[in-house]
Amino acid sequence: MKNLLFTVLSAFLTSVVFSQSMTEVNAGNRKKAGYYNTTQMAILMGNRPSNSQNYYIVDANKMQFSPSVTMTNGYMFNEKWAAGIGVGLEIFDQNHFPVFAEIRRTKWDENVSPFFALKIGHAFGSFRKKHYDHLYLDWGSYQNVYFMNYGGLMLNPEMGVKVPLSGNADLLFTVAYRLQKMKTKITQKHGQRYEWEHKASMNRLSFGVAIMFR
Repeated sequence: MKNLLFTVLSAFLTSVVFSQSMTEVNAGNRKKAGYYNTTQMAILMGNRPSNSQNYYIVDANKMQFSPSVTMTNGYMFNEKWAAGIGVGLEIFDQNHFPVFAEIRRTKWDENVSPFFALKIGHAFGSFRKKHYDHLYLDWGSYQNVYFMNYGGLMLNPEMGVKVPLSGNADLLFTVAYRLQKMKTKITQKHGQRYEWEHKASMNRLSFGVAIMFR
């Protein structure tokens, strides 16, 4: 972990120094408005939920590290304000596919700058039922059932540092909080049809790196 933090910090400091040397060259060539694309890779960290309203199968209290990849396409209104829509893939015990809207505010454009963003949308779960001969959950075990993850509302306030790389590219370092709602349903047929529905909330801390093209 220490080596990873040292590597990330070194890369960040190198980028800052590089960007400062490039700023004067690219200041007059910076795109001020129009289309932008952001591709982000992040790690979402937090404990697996352990109460009876959550569906995680094993290691309820163990720290979970979930990779996330998202892509946002949008429009820059000016040097400070931008908005867009995005999609992604996040790998939990049950994968999620977020679709969201984003609004972004940058303090300065031509220099290293803090920025703030808010992403809000819906993270879809699996798109079909999955059959289990034996399914073990926090609240009990089931036999011969179908499991469906519907996902739910996602809220993702984010802040970070923008490092200019060229006239049309920036490197972003981000930290964010994720609130993720989830709904799951279990269906069992033994002559009669039985259904169990559970709702839960998941909280995560996220660290990421992104490239923004304009």
